[in-house]
Amino acid sequence: QNSLDFNHPEPSGLVIVHDGAWETYREDFMIQLKGFAGFEFWQGVRSRDDFERLREVFEKECGTGAVGSMGPLPKRPEFIQMNHWKWACYLRETRSGLQRWLDTAIRTQLCDSVLWRHLLLNQANFQPADAAAWLDLAHAVLGLPTMMNIMSFLEEPADVSRLCYLSAGWICHSTAAYCPKQWETMYADRWPAFHEAQKYVSDLSHSEVDWKSMYWHTLAGQFETVLEAYDREKKLGFAMSCMLAKVTWDSHINCYIAKYVSASQVLPEKIPYHEGYRLRFCPPSARTLKPELMPPQASELYGYRVLEGVPDLKVGQGLELQWKMQQGSPFGWWFGTVESLERDAGGARAKVTMIFDHFPATSRWRRLQIIIGDGVVRQCAIGGWHGGVRAVTEAEKKDWVKFYPKEPVIF
Repeated sequence: QNSLDFNHPEPSGLVIVHDGAWETYREDFMIQLKGFAGFEFWQGVRSRDDFERLREVFEKECGTGAVGSMGPLPKRPEFIQMNHWKWACYLRETRSGLQRWLDTAIRTQLCDSVLWRHLLLNQANFQPADAAAWLDLAHAVLGLPTMMNIMSFLEEPADVSRLCYLSAGWICHSTAAYCPKQWETMYADRWPAFHEAQKYVSDLSHSEVDWKSMYWHTLAGQFETVLEAYDREKKLGFAMSCMLAKVTWDSHINCYIAKYVSASQVLPEKIPYHEGYRLRFCPPSARTLKPELMPPQASELYGYRVLEGVPDLKVGQGLELQWKMQQGSPFGWWFGTVESLERDAGGARAKVTMIFDHFPATSRWRRLQIIIGDGVVRQCAIGGWHGGVRAVTEAEKKDWVKFYPKEPVIF
């Protein structure tokens, strides 16, 4: 626990690049201070901008001479020229510059200034405050940047609401910056496929999602989106497939409600919360089909479009085939492996022989030869119609293995 001690222990300071700064392009630094502005010990995260604002106030209050020896910080790199190596060099140089600032503050006794308290307590206003306020231990401790760590332990909306909206005004103010991220974290933990769908559309439209509002809308069953469901209705006819469905959440029965998109009338399936792993959003390699969250008409769904191109396939590799039995239905994804591959001279088309090894060797459904690449819907020798294919990653293959039938599928 941090404490205030106005006996001034021997001052010291250390600047470390924050772990999250390397990948997020944020100018965040972990600061450890001893004996600054009456604090016995203080540790927290502050940005370059925080320090530069403090320097401006020191210059205004104490004159240019007091801060002149601090020296300038390195120039920020142009974002358009940014890469991980340049960013890492910039962070290290900025860390060294901030360390020099702390060393200078100790040498010139600026570390005793009350102005440091505004930085340490994360106050936006650098005007002098009533001294009694700084002696309030609860204010000092909760004003430190530990709030994000505290919130990371809150997993229920009621807990977050009590802390962020029903606490003292200054606590609500301190948590305001962290609340949106915590709502997103809780949303992603509870409804992973819904979250991935929302993130995709948000990134595509460059818009922000109000995750608090989205959480309550989803909980109330007012949010519907298009997902793909493995092992539809757990029927043998849909073994090793992933089918398009409009999905909502029903909090009364703790289930997803999947309304399958089909040319036939199909009753909704109730998918229990613990089977949420059966739902996924359109896989990344198929997003050239431009998936929608909820288009106006069913026929506009991406599942009716053919995936074009010939992926980099190898014999024995897992792949998903766009296939449907009824012409008026959208394609589903059907898992199989590559038995052979013959590319056209131009490489725009290929003949692929697939094996569906959850069928016995004598089944007419076990082997299928298809033409892919040109975006044409073709009839299949086993019946129905096929579109394109997509290669399956190792992680996706592990997901498919979860649904492999215990016995060969025989019709």
